[in-house]
Amino acid sequence: MKLRLPSRFQDMTLGQLQAIHTGGDMLAVLSSCTGQPKEQLRQLPHALLSEAYEHVQNISEQETTKHLVRFMLDGTEYGFIPNWDEFTAGEWIDAEMYSEDFWPNAHKLMSVLFRPVERTWGDRYSIEPYTAKERQDVFLTMPADQVAGALLFFSTTKSERLNILRSSLIRAAVGRTSSQKNGAGILSSMRSLANRILKSMRSHGHRWGIYSRTWRF
Repeated sequence: MKLRLPSRFQDMTLGQLQAIHTGGDMLAVLSSCTGQPKEQLRQLPHALLSEAYEHVQNISEQETTKHLVRFMLDGTEYGFIPNWDEFTAGEWIDAEMYSEDFWPNAHKLMSVLFRPVERTWGDRYSIEPYTAKERQDVFLTMPADQVAGALLFFSTTKSERLNILRSSLIRAAVGRTSSQKNGAGILSSMRSLANRILKSMRSHGHRWGIYSRTWRF
């Protein structure tokens, strides 16, 4: 039996990365990466399996990124979130939840970020509304470099939106404190604002730091 293995990171799928990063044993990982049942792999020389396992471990760490806003998957065209201002509370909540324990839920996060394209006009497009009942397992076949690109874009967007929120809070606080006559009141208000911002930024960094550790961006 010949083992057909991915040769590069971009040849891998999200499902194969999950098998590697969720603590699967050697046979489970190789079964995911080769498509061969574990029972057949058991019949192969251990030295061959060890070499194959080391190979897929190595290429899984050689990350590359490619962010496609639209692509075909299992016969359906999927589109990345086109308008972040219309990102609903349900989408944010589920995205945060799936990110807390990322690898087992990576395909679920992709189902939030990408949904079937409804219609297109020129370079623009719309996607189906989020229902929390989307197909999730289909994203197990999503190419690894596209997953990495989507995560990089999403985490960057989260940071930018948080910075916008922080600037808005500061402007609002300045407007409030400029009408106060008591200097102690101004200081107290600004200190309270700073504490809220720091708390928010620390929470953001804790939740999304997984991307910098996982993908080393």
